[in-house]
Order: sequence, then C-alpha cells, then structure tokens
Amino acid sequence: MPLFTGAYADPLASSTHTTMQSVLNATRQTLSLSGAPNVNNLALIVVALTGFEHRQDHPWAALREQEEHYSGSLLKIAAMYGAFDLRASADQLATAGSLTTWPQIEAALTSTFNPEIVAHTPSLISGSPLLRPQDKTRKPDYSTVLGLGTGPQFIVDFTQAQVDAFENMMVVQDNPGATTTIHGLGYPYLSGKIADDGFFDGASKGMWLAGDYARIWPAARIACVNDVDTAQGTTVRHLAKLMTLLADGDLVGPLSSQGMKALMGRAGNFFHQTTPPIWPTDGRFIATHGKVGIGRLKSDKPVFSEALIVHDSLRDLRFVAIWQNVIQDGQAQRKLLEPVATLIEATINSLIP
Repeated sequence: MPLFTGAYADPLASSTHTTMQSVLNATRQTLSLSGAPNVNNLALIVVALTGFEHRQDHPWAALREQEEHYSGSLLKIAAMYGAFDLRASADQLATAGSLTTWPQIEAALTSTFNPEIVAHTPSLISGSPLLRPQDKTRKPDYSTVLGLGTGPQFIVDFTQAQVDAFENMMVVQDNPGATTTIHGLGYPYLSGKIADDGFFDGASKGMWLAGDYARIWPAARIACVNDVDTAQGTTVRHLAKLMTLLADGDLVGPLSSQGMKALMGRAGNFFHQTTPPIWPTDGRFIATHGKVGIGRLKSDKPVFSEALIVHDSLRDLRFVAIWQNVIQDGQAQRKLLEPVATLIEATINSLIP
C-alpha cells in the first residue's frame, strides 16, 4: 500500500460564489471606512458545507486567500493530519500483509515507507541551508507514534504517548504535544505528505510546517507576507481545502476524519474566550470545532489566526471559516475579533440555500 497517493480532489474547485464574495467585499469596505482594525490586511475564507458534502463545488468567498502568512499554532492541524494519515497507511499495510506482531509491522513500515519518504522529500527540506543533515533525512519514529491496536477498528493504532500528545496540542492547545508529534514524524515525511496531497504547491504557497514549536530542531523557512519568513505558515485557501475535506469526512478516511474532528470539537476558540463571548454557546453562530493560532511576529507583535467549523443554528447550516493575520497593536482582544466575526457572519448570511 503506497504512503503517497497524490492530491485530493479540490472541494473548492469552483470559482468564488458571486453573492457571498460581493457581500464579503462590501462588508470589508464598510469596516475599513469605519476604522476597524486589521480588515485591510486580514486573510479570510468562508466555505459552505451543508448540501455540498463530498463535492468539488462548495460555495466560498475569500479575502487575500492566496497570501502566505505566518500562522503560529494553527499549523498544528498539519501535524495532527500527518499523524492520522500515517496511522491509516500503516494499518492498510499491516492488513494487506496479514501482519500481526509489532516487529513484523515495524519492519514492513521501514522497508516500504522509508524509500517513499526519501523520494517525496521536498527540495525545500532536503536542500535547506538551515537544517542539519539529520533533519533532512529523518524518518518517522514508528514505535513512538504507532503500535498494535487494542480495539476493533485498527490493527495499527496510536501509542498512548501519541494520544496524549494530540490532547495537549489540539485540545489544551499547548506546544509540547506538537513537538512530540513533529519529532515522531520528521520534516521529510510531514512536508512530503502535505505537498503530495495538494496542500502545498512545492515552491512557496500552502501549508508549511518545518519547525517543532520548541526550537530543539532547527527550522526550515519560506517567505511570507506578514513576517520576514516562517516555519509555520499557510494560505487560508490551502487550509480551507483541508478543513472542508475534514468536515465532509473525506480527509484520510471517515474514521480518521471523525477522530480529528473529535479533538477539534473539544478545543476552545477565541470567540468563546472573549468577555463577553462574541459567539456564545447558546447563540445563533456556534463554533463546533476549532483550532487557534497564536504567535509573535519578529517585530514581537502578537498575531492571531483560527480555523473553525461553524454552525448557523437559525438555518441549520454548517460552514468552514478560516482567518489569519490579525495583528495586535495595543487593541483589546475582543475589539480585534469583532470585525472578523462581522465579516464571517455577513458572508454566511448572504448564502441562500
């Protein structure tokens, strides 16, 4: 069973939705004229889910959707997805080979997957002047990430240490679990998988995760719009493709999508953490799944981002919403996020199902 299977079909293959885009542009212009912070540099995308599941024509609208931005902790989504994909591929390999013991499985993973990882390592990793030789050639630490499954669903499943790492990085939204996960996967596999699946263009745009959130390993960096360069960046367009596939249950597979959504469903989000909350849990717009991105630019200014699955409870419609490049420069956090919420709400309201 191959580890690298090529790009997913793009669920956002259609052009932007005319009405959604028009309303988003008009709302941004109104907010800009009123002096709302960040709206002129905000990258944002809203994607309709309900009624378009498993299709390539999800309606969507966006601002600055092709700009690469430093996104901080938002890219922990990529580490989670890379680990879930490795588990699924390992499970398929063990099933196909009727392998029943961990030494058999680990030997098969090493002999089958490691040559594929070498072949798919992006030149941005293998040729990076910022990385050490060992960083350019690492392979997954299979026994750290994976082991024999104990339930009926997977022959190969995550170790308890990896389960704990997911909890720390996706639910608690802390750094140690992300470091554990990235060290277990290695930059060559992680970056190669992201690019091969169509979430990075191989040169300069898309989901890029080549830093370990602890500065234990050196980082490989690419250019970005909101900072000098980044080891944890994305465009909202590439991340929206991944999040839409996840929401539809098509990322890796239905069971894996369910597992990833379960983690994000227990995570907090910025809207709930403001006082008072911008989107209260009993309100019309409910963030059912989320991942926050918090970091600091090289100017030392905080920068925020977020990926959400949103439920419009009034009309029972679901959307993906991703935003980034909200820079804090003396404003209260709630004031920073109000324009973001306004833009998302206006875009959602504009879609007539």
